[in-house]
Amino acid sequence: MSKEDKPNNIMNNLDSIIQKIDHRIGEKEKIREDALKTSRDIVISCRRGIQQLHRNQIREAENYIMQASQKLAYLNDITKDHPDIFHAGFIENAAQEFVEIYCLSNIMKGASLPDPDALNVTYNAYLLGLCDVVGELRRGALDFMLEGNIAKANEYLQFMDRIYDAIMSFDYPSSLIPIKKKQDMIRSLIEKTRGELVVSSCEQRIHDKTHEFHGILDQVDDKRNNRKKKPDDGKEEDIDIDKVW
Repeated sequence: MSKEDKPNNIMNNLDSIIQKIDHRIGEKEKIREDALKTSRDIVISCRRGIQQLHRNQIREAENYIMQASQKLAYLNDITKDHPDIFHAGFIENAAQEFVEIYCLSNIMKGASLPDPDALNVTYNAYLLGLCDVVGELRRGALDFMLEGNIAKANEYLQFMDRIYDAIMSFDYPSSLIPIKKKQDMIRSLIEKTRGELVVSSCEQRIHDKTHEFHGILDQVDDKRNNRKKKPDDGKEEDIDIDKVW
């Protein structure tokens, strides 16, 4: 074999190698694009479902939860052989959104929180999604305050406190789980909600006492009107303030 023929013989399999690599990367790119789209669909379904939960449209919310669950299962299936795609970040974000709506739905229904293994999500995604539930509980508490349902608002605040106490037990480096910012956020939300609940409770108490006071005034007026129809005995009706306060 001449020296001129050597390069051709050495490189005769280069095209097949490049073609094989290109085919593999092309397949991975298709999976990545599919995973990106599916992740976006999961996020959209979860956010729409949360809106329905706050509107007390439970059946509609459960439909969105079911859609998100099916898409998450599909997402896990297509990326199981591609850990680099699975750990790219966007799949974890979609899983967090799913954890958030599932936990919120269970809390609103009075059911136990779901187990992360049952949801088929990573423990990191579960913890971060659970943190996000606190923001939705605050939203629910504010809605109850507007309705004058202070007892229910206080119940939601207790749920927020319970989640905060649980996640504060995690003190690991952010490289393991980036939960520090979530912990700070939850503390701030709880403080704001507690302050607003105190104000709302005082306003509700004032409203109730004012209404009760007006009721007593109406009773006095009725008695006075009745006395006009009878001989005046010279006694004046006193308002019993102790009944009000």
